[in-house]
Amino acid sequence: MAKEVCPRCGSSQPVQRTVNDRFRAWDPAGQVFEVTLQEPIWICPMCKMSWEGRDGFIAKEKAYQEALQKRYTALRT
Repeated sequence: MAKEVCPRCGSSQPVQRTVNDRFRAWDPAGQVFEVTLQEPIWICPMCKMSWEGRDGFIAKEKAYQEALQKRYTALRT
């Protein structure tokens, strides 16, 4: 994995943390539902900025796909 660098101050010492997150999503039929997940984020100890890295986007996509699968399974039963 490439070393993460703060996009604001350029510090090379950001720390990765896991936070609880949730977002609204839509299924193919247009129904809105909420997805919850534990997401990794980066925090810069120098300037206090936090941001999502590549791992965060991957975690969100995985949670969305799992939620869609659960909805699809629930509708079929």
